[in-house]
Amino acid sequence: MRNATLAGSSAAKLVVMDETGGTPDEVGEDEVRRLIEAWLSEPPTLPELPELPEPAELPELAEPASGLAVPPAAADVVVAAARRLATEEDVAAEDLGAPDAGLRLLAEVMVLDEHPSAATWTCAERTEVLDWLTLLIHRFGEDGVQRLVAALCAAGEAE
Repeated sequence: MRNATLAGSSAAKLVVMDETGGTPDEVGEDEVRRLIEAWLSEPPTLPELPELPEPAELPELAEPASGLAVPPAAADVVVAAARRLATEEDVAAEDLGAPDAGLRLLAEVMVLDEHPSAATWTCAERTEVLDWLTLLIHRFGEDGVQRLVAALCAAGEAE
């Protein structure tokens, strides 16, 4: 088998090298055409793919899994719980400063997106929940998340 590469200033001039590393030979246009025809005449070899199961054979999935162990809830229920918890204890806001963007992203990925009902909330609802989650985590860290989980579970049991 030989490799072809473009060489020189003319696109019509090709150089073919032996795989053994021999010196390149300049070849004519007819030789190049035969080489290209040989490449195109050989169909590509594709790996064997396993057979896929029929849809009826696939296991039935339960409800979508979430990483936050809380019952499904409307956004306003989560907002109310997070607001109550974030403002519950008397922590001076000037002592904490403003939450940074990294904390907001963490709250979104690790808490908001893991709530089982988050996919059903509107963009405005998600933003409001995220605002309160960020403040809750900013003030109380992981303890704030644990308090929220406990409050949401208690609210879910009360219903």
